Amino acid sequence: MARSLAFFCVVALTMGMPSAASATSPRNVFSAHDPAGRLPNTRIRELGAVHVKGATYSIYYLTFVNPISRHGQHRIAIIRNGNEFAGAYQCWLEQGGARLVIGEDRLTVYADGQTFVIRFDERGPTKEPSFCGEGSGWENSI
Repeated sequence: MARSLAFFCVVALTMGMPSAASATSPRNVFSAHDPAGRLPNTRIRELGAVHVKGATYSIYYLTFVNPISRHGQHRIAIIRNGNEFAGAYQCWLEQGGARLVIGEDRLTVYADGQTFVIRFDERGPTKEPSFCGEGSGWENSI
């Protein structure tokens, strides 16, 4: 029985079938990168994915609203292969017609007459020092 299970796991991994690790929910992945405790008051919306050299980067839009002060923050957050946090960028997509376009190896945000691009390769997304005109570039937290 153990030998059959081991064989199935090897076959599942080599054929690209989902494993337990790849089935991690975005909320669980983000929880390890939430030092300010925003996650319980954060809405998560999946925007799409970028596929580059065997890696899948899932793109999410996170909207946090503090229930007491009613202040909020907005992030574009990225998860690699379903279970690895790949970074976040402060960006408010709902303002003044800002829009996000997901391309073959990049995502582009058009906001306030400017264009911001995050490119992806096998190492992950570019860690832009400034993004969406808000002075907040790549961060290792949500």
